[in-house]
Amino acid sequence: MVITIIGILMSMSVVVMLGFLETAEVEATSATIQKLSRLMEQRTEAFERAFNGVRKQQSMIAMRSLLADPNKDGDRSDGIFGVYDEAVEILAKKALFRFEMPQRLEERLLFGDPDTNVPGMPDSIYLAIAAPRARTTLGLPTSTALNHPAIITEVTSKWANHNTLTESAELLYFALFASGGYGSSSVDADRFTDVEILDTDNDGLPEIVDAWEQPLRFYRWPTRLIDWNPPTPFQPVLANVSDATDVMMNIDTDNDNVPDTTIGQRAISGDQRAVASILLKGLPPSPSAFPNGVLPRDLLLTDPDDPVGTLYSELERLNGLNGFPLLAAEFNEAKYHTPDTFHAPLIVSAGPDEAIGLYEPNDTANLGNLAAYNADLNGNGTLGEPADFAAMLDLITDNITSRNKIAGTR
Repeated sequence: MVITIIGILMSMSVVVMLGFLETAEVEATSATIQKLSRLMEQRTEAFERAFNGVRKQQSMIAMRSLLADPNKDGDRSDGIFGVYDEAVEILAKKALFRFEMPQRLEERLLFGDPDTNVPGMPDSIYLAIAAPRARTTLGLPTSTALNHPAIITEVTSKWANHNTLTESAELLYFALFASGGYGSSSVDADRFTDVEILDTDNDGLPEIVDAWEQPLRFYRWPTRLIDWNPPTPFQPVLANVSDATDVMMNIDTDNDNVPDTTIGQRAISGDQRAVASILLKGLPPSPSAFPNGVLPRDLLLTDPDDPVGTLYSELERLNGLNGFPLLAAEFNEAKYHTPDTFHAPLIVSAGPDEAIGLYEPNDTANLGNLAAYNADLNGNGTLGEPADFAAMLDLITDNITSRNKIAGTR
């Protein structure tokens, strides 16, 4: 009996200790994400100041060139001409933000960042991170040129281990620690510990990890958290004011100050808002009708960079019909995000179960770049609402993000 009692007490102690350990890991991960969230805010504010200064015109020139030749193949016959300046400016800002806050390596190869030293690795990342680390590993003097053959060989050999699933965590490290940040304050080395920054795939590029040593995920524009199932591809129909891409709203057709017609089909359901709120704290509530019955636009179906819907209007106008080119060749969900949808940068840990419940940030085939919910948990899902909704909810509930209650951030 004594042995039995001791065994019961020991098992209870183990359960308690495991609970304390998990709590400590959650708290440690939350602390890491809070620090990253503050750095992200600093970098974003610095970006805004820089873009509204000297970078705007440079970026607009680059965007006009890109629109004129979206395939960069020298054949401008398939280009996009006549885009309004307001749309060019918004799109240029988005393209530059994508370049400065990448979640896939290929995004750094845009706007003139080559990969001449190591194929597939942008030179900016090679020079800022991979080459200096390789020089230290090789024990070479700091005066050694970063294009030294021994350094290139060392980086190339490690790069062979690269795992695309770690890219967003590696690029988050680059964007926040090594890219310059447009004059924002530098990061103190002692703000992050060795257990917060690891190279889990040994490819020469460090990743920011959680307390379970899993790379964090970075979703720059998580619009698929908000709207599960907009049309794919997202292409407005100019001739139809109520197609599946138009935001639902009430209109007054007879000018009697009372709405009498509903147009548009896009709307955010209560379930969509509630589920998104698990990962994105502080989302605005559903809109309430004004006294005259007019329903204001849902803020979740409003692009913070483009509150009046300029890009959507251009997608309608430049839709490939009647001699117009196709703006969607550049502005689409694979390259940018769902039009007319709320977004905010999101850093995510999968939490104690190490299962995130979202498609990975590099999975553009399933719009994982936009934080789409994993629709294939039971093998028969499709894009849109998850096939196993309960299983998906179970996976995301313990996630720790830069904008949810678990991490204590906003």
